[in-house]
Amino acid sequence: MNFSETQEGHAFVANEATVSLSYDNQNEFIVPSDWTLSPLSEVAPLQRGFDLPTSQIRSGPYPVVYSNGILDHHDQSMVKSPGVVTGRSGTIGKVHFVEQDYWPHNTSLWVTSFCGNDPKFIYYLYTHINLARLLSGSGVPTLNRNDVHQHTVPLPSLREQSAIAEALSDVDGLLAALEELTAKKRAIKQAAMEQLLTGQTRLPGFSGEWETKQIGDFTSCTAGGTPSTFISEYWGGTIRWMNSGELNNKIVHDVEGRITERGLRESSTKIIPPRCVLVGLAGQGKTRGTVAINTVELCTNQSIAAIYPNGSFIPEYLYLNLDARYEELRGMSTGDGGRGGLNLQIILSIAVPFPHIDEQTAIATVLSDMDAEIAALERRRDKTRAVKQGMMQQLLTGRIRLVHSETATEKLAEERPVGRKHNWQFNEAVVISVLAKHFGNEQYPLGRMRYTKLLYLLHRREEGQVEGYLKKAAGPYNPQTRYGGPEKIALQKDYVRQHRSGKGQGFIAGSNFDEAESYFDRWYGSGVLQWLAQFRFKTNDDLELLTTVDMAVEELCEAGEEVSVESVKDVIRSNPEWKPKLDRSIFSDANLARAIESCQKLFDY
Repeated sequence: MNFSETQEGHAFVANEATVSLSYDNQNEFIVPSDWTLSPLSEVAPLQRGFDLPTSQIRSGPYPVVYSNGILDHHDQSMVKSPGVVTGRSGTIGKVHFVEQDYWPHNTSLWVTSFCGNDPKFIYYLYTHINLARLLSGSGVPTLNRNDVHQHTVPLPSLREQSAIAEALSDVDGLLAALEELTAKKRAIKQAAMEQLLTGQTRLPGFSGEWETKQIGDFTSCTAGGTPSTFISEYWGGTIRWMNSGELNNKIVHDVEGRITERGLRESSTKIIPPRCVLVGLAGQGKTRGTVAINTVELCTNQSIAAIYPNGSFIPEYLYLNLDARYEELRGMSTGDGGRGGLNLQIILSIAVPFPHIDEQTAIATVLSDMDAEIAALERRRDKTRAVKQGMMQQLLTGRIRLVHSETATEKLAEERPVGRKHNWQFNEAVVISVLAKHFGNEQYPLGRMRYTKLLYLLHRREEGQVEGYLKKAAGPYNPQTRYGGPEKIALQKDYVRQHRSGKGQGFIAGSNFDEAESYFDRWYGSGVLQWLAQFRFKTNDDLELLTTVDMAVEELCEAGEEVSVESVKDVIRSNPEWKPKLDRSIFSDANLARAIESCQKLFDY
């Protein structure tokens, strides 16, 4: 029995058959009725690549594609572009899309014919299939093309294939841009470290000579220890205990290990305070010479040296200085060729160039801001990768359709009401009414200032941008919601009513609220209210700070300028109505920094 399910903007049409595909997390799904099921041998068959000894490679314009990608270029090609190539031996599971004539190496399998299908779609289809599960051979594992050819895949029309490929290509483009921007920011930070940490470049307002000190001249350091793993009473307590592998976290906010008071007392480990500079002492592993800094009290194992803070220097400055000297630290190790490891005596003898403590603070702040910007880009990149994975799971199985089938389009036409689309004023009236219901009550009615900020956040989440909001004294404000019709509509339809209590005046739900909520559910769904719930207990000042900072950051991003506390302050300072905000404690540098970080998490800058 055929069935269809409709959603706003999408139609899902299915037939009777369910198909099990190993690459799909849900394993079984219903194939859309207008898709076909075919073995890969009939969709995009594979062939083994060609021998090309390294000694015979002559530099040229044609890429040589190995199992793990393009590693060489040759003066001859064997295959016309476009190409889809995956690994036969060596690296298995990676799929490569080649946009120029190329030479597929014999470690690879390449698509010999796209059989009338979209080549980029085939690339994503092969990418999404778990080819590694098809490995065979008792010695060196290989991928047998005959095993791949038996795999059955669902196939949409060429038009829908192209739409899917275009959508996924757009995400790949965003990922590539994020990778490029992140690499650029890392290079900028590296250059800044080389200049600022050596005094070659001075920050504005600083002068005077630096002095060089050995670490032992201004502080002390210690190594930790490990309670016996054979005594269970030493483990499972509440005291943080860190192993050297966790140095790779760099900024250590918490650790996995926990020991008991007895484990602390009966071992050589000891509790160290926050803001210790931590250096890996381990022998041949990569952690030797790795530098981190802890933000919480904890213990360490014996392979970590902890350099104590004592007020005579800025630990964050020392951390950044030593972190930039990783190879140098590894070269200081004892033993043949520096492979033996670091020790406390070596750590204490390390020479560090020191400016005045105020300049140490300024340098640490500048470089930490750069780190925060890079971390935000990495979070956005990781989130985008997860979005792409989800898109592939939905689009390549037909759960979400970018192109409607004729049957689906007819069904949507039958079920959608005919009429004029609601206008902006009515949309805002509905949203204000729902906000009044869920964020106000008779004791605490929802005030205009508060609903304005929630309305701003809702539109930023749903549309990615806001329109009509001005820079007013209380933050972003759209006067049209009050004077342009939305409030009047909501009151006239009795979606809301004005209410005064001892706690103030504002709006609460009216007797016809259910009608407004039905519109809201149809347009936005329940997810947006769940998202807005995180702001329920935020003060009006908090919301003003968050929305003001977001509006400032959006302005900076549009201008292609870097986002930092100072650049946000410059935007605020440049507007006469916003400038007085900087005199309020809620707009302190620390609060601005937290607001920038919150905005980055909320809206993926």
